[in-house]
Amino acid sequence: MGKAPKRTFKDRVNPLVSASIPNVVSKVSSKEEVPALLKKLTSSDANDRVWAAASASNLLVSDDSRVRRMLLANNVVSALIERLSDSVPDVVIQATGALHNLAAVDQGAAEEISRKNIYAAIQALVPRLAKSIDDIIKDNDDGKKLDNNARTMVFLTTDNLISILWVLCETVPSSLKHINGMALIPFLISFFNVVGRLPPSLIQTAGQFLYTLTQDNIHAKRALISHPNSIQNLMKVVVSQQPSETVTPEDVAVVRILAGGILSNIKPTVVAQLEKTYKNHPEGIPSEETEPWEVHSKVLLQVIADYIAFDIHDAAARAAATIKAITTSRAETAANGVERAADTKHEAELDSLNTRISYVQLALELAANIFTDEGASDPDSDPTASAKDNTAEGDNEGSDDGEDEDQDHEMADDSDADEEGLEGDVSDDEDGHRSTDDFDADDMEELLAEESTTVQKTDEEIQHSILGAFISVIIPSLRRLAEPTRMSTLTTALNECLTASTSDSFAIHLVTSTVEGFATLHDRALGCFNNFLLVIEESIKSWFRLHSDSVASWWGFLIAVAEHLFSVENPPADFAAVDQRLRFVILEPAVGCMWTLARSVDGDVPVTPQQIEGLIHVCESAPTADIRVKAVGVLGNIARRQPGFVQDNNRIGVYLLDSIISKPLLAHTASASTKKASPALNSDIDVEPIVEALDLIYDIYGDKTYDYDAPVFVQGNFLARLRQVYQPIRKLSKSIDRRKDRELRDRADLAVENLYGFLAYKESEYKN
Repeated sequence: MGKAPKRTFKDRVNPLVSASIPNVVSKVSSKEEVPALLKKLTSSDANDRVWAAASASNLLVSDDSRVRRMLLANNVVSALIERLSDSVPDVVIQATGALHNLAAVDQGAAEEISRKNIYAAIQALVPRLAKSIDDIIKDNDDGKKLDNNARTMVFLTTDNLISILWVLCETVPSSLKHINGMALIPFLISFFNVVGRLPPSLIQTAGQFLYTLTQDNIHAKRALISHPNSIQNLMKVVVSQQPSETVTPEDVAVVRILAGGILSNIKPTVVAQLEKTYKNHPEGIPSEETEPWEVHSKVLLQVIADYIAFDIHDAAARAAATIKAITTSRAETAANGVERAADTKHEAELDSLNTRISYVQLALELAANIFTDEGASDPDSDPTASAKDNTAEGDNEGSDDGEDEDQDHEMADDSDADEEGLEGDVSDDEDGHRSTDDFDADDMEELLAEESTTVQKTDEEIQHSILGAFISVIIPSLRRLAEPTRMSTLTTALNECLTASTSDSFAIHLVTSTVEGFATLHDRALGCFNNFLLVIEESIKSWFRLHSDSVASWWGFLIAVAEHLFSVENPPADFAAVDQRLRFVILEPAVGCMWTLARSVDGDVPVTPQQIEGLIHVCESAPTADIRVKAVGVLGNIARRQPGFVQDNNRIGVYLLDSIISKPLLAHTASASTKKASPALNSDIDVEPIVEALDLIYDIYGDKTYDYDAPVFVQGNFLARLRQVYQPIRKLSKSIDRRKDRELRDRADLAVENLYGFLAYKESEYKN
């Protein structure tokens, strides 16, 4: 179980930055035009400098990457950074807009911007901008001198500068040291003190950057915690912020979510400091220190629930209509031989929709992380799960993860492995404790009654916890947000938005980036749901038995998502790779949820033979080992069902043994024998699915009394076939470089050791 994946900076550019500048260049006919354009950046005429910066901004984000390369080759980055110190505000805003747009769309350019030390130029601008913003808020004499246009310039320039640092923070790892050194925390946190008095977009940009900056960055976390009243002010924003005439409820919700996200980032550091402060206090941390954080989490979940409760299918329809309007306008102007004017209205609408989707993604990320951090410890854990956890911890205490010592067992026809304790018989101990033979029907009835009471009590406690809040206010929206739309796959989106006359590289990019946004939204919704399932599985697994109807409903929905993705026709060959990648962006977390759900209920899901074949198809078509592991995990847990599912077990068991384990290993061994010895024997084989399948085989066929063991494992000659793969998996395990991938090597070594023990166990089991 882990936190939601970090949300990365969207490559959105600002289409409005240069829209108001007359005669801005949007294309160049020859490379000679580029130096002439850049020369005007240093013109003594301010209008020339504004025009040149705006033109550069347009060209840097145009469809023609050739023009961008020419500009970069002519040192446009340095020229634009120099303009940040220009005395004319119009020049500065166009230069910052150009740098922001360039960094957002070009990773290499972002690195160059960082190397050219944009940080010093921004650091020089921040005090001036901060003073102007303070003057505007206080409406003092200096503030009154700034008319609406001048104020807008201040706000847009500040937004662009923060956005530049935000994208550098996320795309250029080395930038973090420079940004930390700029001591921007007081400047960024100040925006949360004046919500309602500044443009919401500016506060949101500052909040997004501060949220990113406080992730995995102890320097920023400590700076924020030590800043006077910062935590208290952020908590006030989360719990009490109300809309005003200038701020919509939606904008307020975004600001509250961002404030809550920043608090969630710093909470572990705050708690660690409190534990250190109160470590010698017999009562521990006082409730007055912890209660505000508990209130914050519950309120934030409700804010998130309200924000994500929107119609995703309506959003998809609006996105399609807007793209149609933009591409149709482009096609008409091109057909008439007229240079295209910026369709700022529709571009702004699409940008607004993409922004909303990105904030929903952020909200889902926060919800998943809040639940992961707090759900498992609230309420009390499942007693049976705790007992199992304690046993597992005890079993692991003696494990040795020190030196690399390969297991050199050799398999023989007749194993001499020690059989003592393998079969797990329980008998009376020296103290006369009761054996399993004395356990009768009355005992079972009593045990089940006690367990039922415990489960119901746990369910009642859940209703008043973070877990209960999550179930009641977040889960209902996750299913809606995970449901694919017409804009969720490339094939349907292209058919929905484009015609033969409007389909050019710009239009295809527009559609693809929109599909990416919807696919990522589904991914986040499913990831958030999977975190919920993981917490329940690890802490109160008995909850699933009390809510079997929900389990069946969730399973049906996840299957429907997967079936939809496979039912959509394939796009033209030129888009096949992108289409597959985007489909699996959704399919992988869906299969991951199936895996967790099936594992949590010991495979007891309402699966059909057709769905089993569909999961096998996922294994066969998966582009990565990670997806294949998840699909294998689902199949393996389904195969554990009994009694009465022998045919399903046979189909899955044979598939796992033949297609996932034996064929790849034997083919790899044959291939390796024809080549010279290589230190990377595992380079042409995915190890993870093999290890996962082996681990599942041990669980599935761990007892000969299972109703499928004799007709499948015995009659299918699984024992001999597993014996055949022992040496290949052993050699494969040894070929994994522990220094490069210690976890995989350890898993593979353990799989080899367990295979050796499993073969010995099954042989002794059948002898008895």
